[in-house]
Amino acid sequence: MPAWAWLAVFGLCIAATLPVVRVSSVTESGTELRVLEAERERLRSEIRSLAAHIGQLGSLARVKQQAEERLNMVPARPTFSLEVQQPPPARILPSRFLPPDHQTIGASSDSSLIAGQTVWGAMFDVLIID
Repeated sequence: MPAWAWLAVFGLCIAATLPVVRVSSVTESGTELRVLEAERERLRSEIRSLAAHIGQLGSLARVKQQAEERLNMVPARPTFSLEVQQPPPARILPSRFLPPDHQTIGASSDSSLIAGQTVWGAMFDVLIID
């Protein structure tokens, strides 16, 4: 048989095996795709399960229970607020705390009342007088 005939037979064999190799590759890819899709669905299911678990852990009833059991916390007692209807007393400071050029009224030897004081300033100064 001549060389070109051998070459033609060889070419036909290669041409016949190419579709088989291609189908095999596609089948392998399809199998791998199904495995990956199954893994993706498993992971999605796990994510949904973990999200539900997080929701349970963050519930208000569970947080309260854990605070009482593990941290020995108790609910807060009710608070009361008082409203004072009386203005604060006059601001009396020792003269050594007043600047030398400040006007004073009702000056005595060791204390004086500042003219034109504000209510908030007087309340603050009452807290710091010893």
